[in-house]
Amino acid sequence: MSQMNDPVVYVVDDDADLLPALVEVIEGSGWPARGFSDAEAMLAALQPDWNGVILSDMRMPGMTGLQLLERAQEQAPEVPFILFTAHGDIPTAVQAIRGGAFNFLEKTSPSDYLREILRRALESRRLNLENRQLRARISSGDSLKSRLPGKSQVMRDLRREIAAVAGLDVAVLLSGEPGTGKAVAAQAIHDNADRGGDYVVLDCGALKDISIEAALLGDGAALGALAQAAGGTLYLARIAALSHAAQAQLVGLLDGIGPDGPRLVASVEGGIAKLRSDGMLDDDLYYRLSLAEIELPPLRQRDDDVFLLLAQFLREAATRHRREIPQPPAQDLRAYRRYHWPGNLRELRNVAEKLVIGLRVTLQPDAEGDAPLAPDALGYDAAMEEFESALLQAALQKTGGRKAEAAEALGIPRKRLYLRMKACGLLDSGQN
Repeated sequence: MSQMNDPVVYVVDDDADLLPALVEVIEGSGWPARGFSDAEAMLAALQPDWNGVILSDMRMPGMTGLQLLERAQEQAPEVPFILFTAHGDIPTAVQAIRGGAFNFLEKTSPSDYLREILRRALESRRLNLENRQLRARISSGDSLKSRLPGKSQVMRDLRREIAAVAGLDVAVLLSGEPGTGKAVAAQAIHDNADRGGDYVVLDCGALKDISIEAALLGDGAALGALAQAAGGTLYLARIAALSHAAQAQLVGLLDGIGPDGPRLVASVEGGIAKLRSDGMLDDDLYYRLSLAEIELPPLRQRDDDVFLLLAQFLREAATRHRREIPQPPAQDLRAYRRYHWPGNLRELRNVAEKLVIGLRVTLQPDAEGDAPLAPDALGYDAAMEEFESALLQAALQKTGGRKAEAAEALGIPRKRLYLRMKACGLLDSGQN
């Protein structure tokens, strides 16, 4: 994404007097502009994902406006192109519009008309970029279910809560133990909100040599987090790690955010009630950021999601390291079911990495009294069936239910996939 002061209008004209005058008029209207006396120089600066428009003279030596239009469309086909013409060039300009130009205007046109044409072109470009981002999210299957997978009731409730608040312009406070996925949830809220601005992360727990004011407002040499996230989302991670003085200062800075400021999402490590009772989270900051509260559940409360997630993490790690997906022994699966998982998803992902690499995994009992290596009522066959079922479901979820692609991802024939799905109760007897 472009920074706030990057040009959003490229002006191309070989007239040494007219070019700076046009740039001055455009910048006086509030749009940063850059002038080019040479068409090749403009093409060298043009990027396909640039969020601006091109205003070019029709008649120039070396490369005409029509030739520049053709080159620009090859290089950045969705960037609006406006031609600046003399009166006698109007028939040619109309022809250029049929060939893809956004619009044209005569050199004698008043400044107000120029501003209106530019405004419409920039709005068209903004909508084009937003639609492209939305299509990319849809085509990549970037849904809440793929971001926050799980069959357990607590995960279904979590996805519903995030979907409910994502499109609302309200502050959201996320809570949960370390490793439960608060950063993933914050990104999902932004991505499902259809906001055009950037997603900016400020880890309050990592602020040591910089004040909260400098981090949010900048220090003159660089933009602060508020300016970077303008129109988008600012994620304030680990706000309870700030001192009481810094939390009070943060409240004052957030209260000064204008209507064009970012949407706020914040998070704390642990439970909100305990943090407040222990004096770690000030009431004023809590009330400022907690219009919507969402708690992310620990892994031990997610029923058998551990098997689904383990299968997913094993597949991801195997792909990354270019190795086969390992099949944990039944006694380990029993251990994973009973284990407390104090590190939550982060710990489970670490276990999957070690299994794929071939390292030994030892789960240590924690304060809850886990005895992960002790046998329980889950027999060998049941444990293997649960793991296989989770592995198959993860592959099907990843491919949107397309069985041929799921079989290919798992490295097994399609017929075998059907047989194993049937054996695990994932396929009706009438399906084939």
